[in-house]
Amino acid sequence: MELSAAIIDDLADDRKLIADHINRFFSETERFSCRVTEFASAESFLKAYRKGEFDIIYLDICMGEMNGIQLAERLRMGDDRINIIFMSTTREFVFKTFASAPKGYLCKPYSYEDFAEVTNRTIKVYTEKERFIKITLPHNVLTVPITEIVSVMSNNHNTEIKLLTGQVIRSNMLFKDLEDALSGEERFLLPIRGVLINMDYAVKISNNNIIMQDGSSSPIRQRGSKEITSRFTKYLVERMRRRPDI
Repeated sequence: MELSAAIIDDLADDRKLIADHINRFFSETERFSCRVTEFASAESFLKAYRKGEFDIIYLDICMGEMNGIQLAERLRMGDDRINIIFMSTTREFVFKTFASAPKGYLCKPYSYEDFAEVTNRTIKVYTEKERFIKITLPHNVLTVPITEIVSVMSNNHNTEIKLLTGQVIRSNMLFKDLEDALSGEERFLLPIRGVLINMDYAVKISNNNIIMQDGSSSPIRQRGSKEITSRFTKYLVERMRRRPDI
């Protein structure tokens, strides 16, 4: 899984140090990679920021006109999922950061071990709960739990993602990109070109169509229909076995 991190610090040497730590940490982590973007001020970050774009922010407190605490409080007003790790040369701001629910506080100069400890604690949200996928919209990026996706459907040059809530998200991502992102999830099946279904929310096969819990259906392509039907049936049997009352 690829995570996205922002480093916000007005000192170039400090940005380089933490970027090196990030690259080292994630090169030693099998399940994750990390894309890093650097910003020299809170203001420059806000100009580029889109909700959901960053998973982790390494945020210096003492900067220019807008300090790190002010930026964090502003972000928290519209993004409760972003993970904030503060950095400062002093601990005097620790209690002032609590309102923005940070994941950690690194006091400069900090060791790689200190950095690794707080970063490892931060990414546990992705290892202990569930996987997420990033869906690109025209003006922002949504982070969606994979288990909440019912189906993905190609629609011309866009893609429609139906969620468990019934909401349909229309994304400008290519269907192939989402298909690749979900390729490691055995719950997803491609019954026909341009359609992915989550078999956790499928009920049965009827008249060569897969029927979903919400009543929608998807046809099964003729070529490879036996393999698709076999995989679907096998998954449903395994799903039943996972239920505690079976």
